[in-house]
Amino acid sequence: MPTMQESQLSKQSTVYSYTLAKRIYHSWYKIALYLAIILLAVSYKFNSSNLLPMLVSYPLVLIFHTLLIRAYFQFTIGMAMRGWSYRFGVFWAGFLPDGHASIKLVNTVLQQLLWIGLALIALLYPWIPQNWLFYLLLFHCWMLMPRLWFMLRFRAYRKIGLVKITSTDTSCYLQ
Repeated sequence: MPTMQESQLSKQSTVYSYTLAKRIYHSWYKIALYLAIILLAVSYKFNSSNLLPMLVSYPLVLIFHTLLIRAYFQFTIGMAMRGWSYRFGVFWAGFLPDGHASIKLVNTVLQQLLWIGLALIALLYPWIPQNWLFYLLLFHCWMLMPRLWFMLRFRAYRKIGLVKITSTDTSCYLQ
């Protein structure tokens, strides 16, 4: 016979059961294709006498993305990013959800990153040299390309789906 405290506990407890809807593995050929794209793009405008824009643009874009995500959470939700942490990966680098996160939220954050980033790079156009502009735009789009592709693949589940990002795959779960 359960005690009063145990029955109250069972009423307050919630059991989450997620059903896997779709999983996209980060296979070696996708990683090789992704890295080949950046190597081809960098070699297009490669100038060995001026390596600074190429070397500095990627960290600048990472820092910029971090600041934009922090600002998004601060101004829209009004709080810090609980459940999000800084991680490095091939397709996903920067602030990412630790566990399951709403596909709608992740998609909104990615769209904000894309459009605000493009707008700010366009605003810098008159004041920065062309090679800096090229590398900032290149790394910005290159970093967001696989993320947006994953979200496009999960678009059928965006209203009720959850995304989980690991080092080996990106998965979509239904509640």
